[in-house]
Amino acid sequence: MAGEERSGERPAYFLEAENIPEAFEKAMKKVWFDGVPIKTQYDKPGDPESKDAAVLIRVKNPFAQPRFHRTFADGIGGIAEYVQEVVNGAHDYWISSPENIIEEVKTGKKKDTKWTYTYHQRLFEAPNPIGEPENQIETMINNLAKDTYSRRANAVTWIQYIDGHLSDPPCLQRLWGRIFEDENGKKYLNFDSEWRSRDLKKAWFENAIAITTLQKRVAEAISEKRNEEILVGPYTDFSNSLHIYGSYFREMEGDPEKGVKTFFESLSSRPFSSDNALNATSRTYTSEQVRELFINDGCGKGLENMLKREKDMPEKARALVEKDLQRLKDGSYIP
Repeated sequence: MAGEERSGERPAYFLEAENIPEAFEKAMKKVWFDGVPIKTQYDKPGDPESKDAAVLIRVKNPFAQPRFHRTFADGIGGIAEYVQEVVNGAHDYWISSPENIIEEVKTGKKKDTKWTYTYHQRLFEAPNPIGEPENQIETMINNLAKDTYSRRANAVTWIQYIDGHLSDPPCLQRLWGRIFEDENGKKYLNFDSEWRSRDLKKAWFENAIAITTLQKRVAEAISEKRNEEILVGPYTDFSNSLHIYGSYFREMEGDPEKGVKTFFESLSSRPFSSDNALNATSRTYTSEQVRELFINDGCGKGLENMLKREKDMPEKARALVEKDLQRLKDGSYIP
C-alpha cells in the first residue's frame, strides 16, 4: 500500500471539493492510501499504527447539497446535538470547575470525569485571568461588521498554561474569517479552521458541519449589523495531523474471505446521492432530508430527545436549543 515507506517526513496535501460529503470521501482516500504510519497516544496493545498526514481541505460551497454523509458513527441525531454543543453551548455545564482543572494542570491527575473545555466555552466565554470571559465570536462579528476586509477576525481556543498540561486538550486551535466581494457586488464570508489533531473517520465530518453552521450564523449576524446580505462563502479546513486510527483498520480493510467489503468498496457500491430520503443505499442526505432527524432521529437522539434527557441543562442554553428546535419544525432552520 502507498504511504508505507518511512522517510522521516510528514506528507502534506491539498484537496478541494464542492460540498462537505465529497470533501470527506476525498480526505478518507488520501489519508488511507497516501498517509504515513505513526503511533498515537491512544493506541491499544496490538493496534496497527495510524495513517497520518497534514491536510488542507477547501470546500467551495459548504451548504451545497447533499450536505450530510451517511457513513458517520454517531448518526444524524448525534450530529444535531453536537451542533448545539458547539454553536449554542448546550454542554458547557459539563465542564469541570476551575479549581479541578488547575489541579489537573499541577498534578497531571483528573479529580472528576467532567470535561476541561468545550469549543463553545473557549470561543464564546474564553477564560480571562484579568477580567470577564471574552466572547471571541462577538469580537469577530464586530470586526467584520466594521471593516469587511479586516484580517483581525480571529478566535483561538488554545490556552497554553492550561492546555499544554492536559491529557485531552482541544483539537480545534483557531477560527478566522474575512469577507470577499464578487464581480456583482455580492459579499461572502470566507471561513477557516485550524486543528492540531483530527480523527478523520469519526470526527472530521461532524466538526465540519458544526463549524460551517457557526460560519453561517456569523454571516447572518454581520448581515444584521451592516443591514446588507453577507452570504456563506468557501470553508477552508486545515489539520496538522489528520489521521485514521489503527483500531479502525479492520473495518477499512474488510474481510474478503467472509465477503465483507472494504470501506471504499462499500462506498462505491452505492450511489453518491438520491432524491428519495428513504433510499438507504445512497451515501448522503440533503439538509431537507435530515431536518426531521435533527428533531428526533427515532434512536434516542435529536433536539427533542436532548431536551428531555438533559434536565440539568442551564436555562440560557436550553432556550437556545428550544429556539433551534422550533426553527427546525417551522422550516426556518435548514441544517
